[in-house]
Amino acid sequence: MTDGSRSLDAMPGWVREVARFIMVGGAAAVVDFGVLWLGIQAGLSPPAARVPALAIAVCFTWWFNRKLTFRTQLPPSWREFAHYVGVAMAGVPLTLLVYWTALWAGAAVWFAFVLSTGFTAVFSFLRYRVILGRS
Repeated sequence: MTDGSRSLDAMPGWVREVARFIMVGGAAAVVDFGVLWLGIQAGLSPPAARVPALAIAVCFTWWFNRKLTFRTQLPPSWREFAHYVGVAMAGVPLTLLVYWTALWAGAAVWFAFVLSTGFTAVFSFLRYRVILGRS
């Protein structure tokens, strides 16, 4: 076991979950952008390439959040997956609302992006914890 994982295991349960959620989210962002880039390179428009990228990223986060973040013991189900996807899709309008509101209030684009992503991550974490946290 590495010093980093020992440090993570020494943290309270919810802190470990948050840390793992951030790690899974970071890895998902890399997957998401990679699929987006490949789609654009294959000739899709950026909006069209976003569809498979988002679909793959959501599947990635569902699997790794259930296995690593929340360590779900129940077998995966279509119902759980559909609920997870629903929460992910509910986050899209929330992200846009916070993003556009921040821009309207005069925030810089980078700050609006960080604020909206962070706000949605908190919302998603709390909902995913209910969905996947049951073991």
